[in-house]
Amino acid sequence: MGIVAFTRELGSLGTFIAEELARRRNYRFVRREILEEAARVAPLTEDELTRLVESPPGLWERLSLPARRHFYHVAARVLEYAQADNVVILGRWSTMLLRGVRHAVRVRVCAPLPLRVERLADRLGVSRSEAQAIAERYDHGVRARIRQFFDVEWEDSDLYDLVINTERINLEMGCQLVEHLLDSPEFQADEASRQEVRDRALAARVQEALKSDDRLGHVDLHVTARGPTVTLQGVVFGPEERQAVLEVARSVAGVVQVEDLLTVARMPLR
Repeated sequence: MGIVAFTRELGSLGTFIAEELARRRNYRFVRREILEEAARVAPLTEDELTRLVESPPGLWERLSLPARRHFYHVAARVLEYAQADNVVILGRWSTMLLRGVRHAVRVRVCAPLPLRVERLADRLGVSRSEAQAIAERYDHGVRARIRQFFDVEWEDSDLYDLVINTERINLEMGCQLVEHLLDSPEFQADEASRQEVRDRALAARVQEALKSDDRLGHVDLHVTARGPTVTLQGVVFGPEERQAVLEVARSVAGVVQVEDLLTVARMPLR
């Protein structure tokens, strides 16, 4: 059993490696399903969610509440798919969301820009200049979103278990490298690692519920889960807001108990 999370530069062949790996291992390949399901929950279309994942945020969006809400719509779906094991997840911040999970292999696929431009131009039937603009726009968007939500650099090799440069490594070799990690003792699932994914998924669903509530969208809390117990930490403004937070958290499927470590701040007197 295993989880493989891929991120890839456009034109790097990362999608092909991820799909072929899923076929060889008889794992489920997940990409579009995440945004399809998130769109059913969020008041957004799939295209709007795709822009959230792949396009750089404007100044107003970086400061807006909806961006965090939509982040949790996507994050909750990624972690729900990861719970099932035997899955290959392409993109959707999966490599970031699954950091620290023992049985999750996190892979970045890259290639030199001129090579990616050549591949894209041939595949899309466009000029080299158009292909370069497409690749650079995509790279810029993903890089900006990773900075926005995770405060790390997308290209940082320390974030991944494996970096595959397809300038010299072909599809077959790429699959073999990932499979070697999947089969190694260091990446085998145990009950603790499976529970870690379940806990992250539950915490993400609670965050999603809190951000989706019109009364609480402005509240930024630290939410963790351990089994069916969810712990809430952070600042709320007034006892009514605190009670609303607790009610919403308790309403999420899978939550049995809520540990309240909230701080109630009082607004200054005028």
